[in-house]
Amino acid sequence: MKGRVLKEYIPRSWFHPKGIYKVVERLKPKLPNVNGCLFVTLTLDRNYFKEQWIIPSQAYDQTRGHIRKIFHKLRKGVLWEGKEYKISSPYCVKVEFHDDPEGWPHYHIIWLSRRFVPSELIRSLWTHGRTNIKRINNKEFNYILKYVCKSGKVPKWVRRKKGIRIFQSSKGFLKEEVNPKSKPVNLGVRISRKNISTIGDRLDKYSRTALLIDDRFIDSARKYRQVILKDDFKTLLDRLVYPIAQDGRYLGDGKIQIKEKEDFYPWINPTNQ
Repeated sequence: MKGRVLKEYIPRSWFHPKGIYKVVERLKPKLPNVNGCLFVTLTLDRNYFKEQWIIPSQAYDQTRGHIRKIFHKLRKGVLWEGKEYKISSPYCVKVEFHDDPEGWPHYHIIWLSRRFVPSELIRSLWTHGRTNIKRINNKEFNYILKYVCKSGKVPKWVRRKKGIRIFQSSKGFLKEEVNPKSKPVNLGVRISRKNISTIGDRLDKYSRTALLIDDRFIDSARKYRQVILKDDFKTLLDRLVYPIAQDGRYLGDGKIQIKEKEDFYPWINPTNQ
């Protein structure tokens, strides 16, 4: 790339279909070896909640609190068929949402333990739907981290929330980096959240943001800059890509070469440059 290039801005976010990979890459150095560890999936009985006039967002709030109680009980020890089962190992919880209009949540839990726990015991503690218990490997772990919604579409009720803890781990689950690298450079000015109250607002703002890369500068603070667009980046790209390609400025992979100041006009307000 030479000169200035405009491309899609990809935030580090669990809720962005591309940005989630940035989150996972940042986590990778700290992920433990989970081969053979205890892996539990908890789903919700939609019919039960619907009969109680409970919507997915309310079900999420209720069940997330219930999971904390399960951890507490297992740390103390649970008596099952004459034998006590105890899990005090570090754990993580990952939330996912079903790919349907309602977006019901379900949970993946991993304990850094290879102990046997009866599936019937876990089912008796959960009570809100189906359970699945098995052993996990590192490949499966990496896979479940890469998705919040398989389609990439965030459910409406999630978009209305200010925040959701998609991945949460207890003390001792994540490894400490032996030789931690320096903190990543902030690529330009961050999008202010001062007047953005919900996840949906932030995603909408991200979609109307592009990253301007200017190779005329060496230092990252000047080389990378976020710019606010007139419309959604993908919408503008679909509309403008043909004349840009004819002009020889389309570099592929959604990258646009900016030669003159006038090249900015279809994308952003030139007074902001």
